[in-house]
Amino acid sequence: MKKELEICVKALVPFKEIINDMLEKGFHVQEEFQLNDIYMVPKDKEISLKEADKLLSNYVLVRETVGKKIMLTLKNKEINSKGEIVKQSSVKCQITNIDDGYKFMKELGYKKILEIKDYNILLSNGKNEIYVQDVEGLGAYLEMEQKNLLLDNNNGNNIEDMINTLNSYNLEIDKSNYFAKKSYDMLKKVTENK
Repeated sequence: MKKELEICVKALVPFKEIINDMLEKGFHVQEEFQLNDIYMVPKDKEISLKEADKLLSNYVLVRETVGKKIMLTLKNKEINSKGEIVKQSSVKCQITNIDDGYKFMKELGYKKILEIKDYNILLSNGKNEIYVQDVEGLGAYLEMEQKNLLLDNNNGNNIEDMINTLNSYNLEIDKSNYFAKKSYDMLKKVTENK
């Protein structure tokens, strides 16, 4: 399994506003793409907010990067008592069709718990890369991975370095939670609307 470090925060301003702020601070657009995600868990799992940490610490993601590739991704996350992701890993397998991937997982005894659609812009200033995500129904999020996609350097050696790097740009973000979970926020929205 590939081990990954990342932080994710909710923006306090709309998507376009945070993008414009970053462009003014010397970032430029590297890549734009649409993600369509289906989150799946074993069908015997209870879907509730009180079980959210268990539910969202081990799941299969059927992910379509529109126009590029479709993947089945097994995600494993270790979440501490404060709800922070302290360790995570993933295993990926490319597939040819999102519907077939969904049907395959259903046949294996999995069920869909939620869907997330988000438009992503990867911004870089030559030192760091930050993904800004416009998540349908939830608003804007910023995500920083330890390993840059297009640059040769890292965004930090550990979570603390990454938080300090992100904070150095004085962006309008929620600094109370560097482990924002789009999946948790969407699960909360879905369960409240039932």
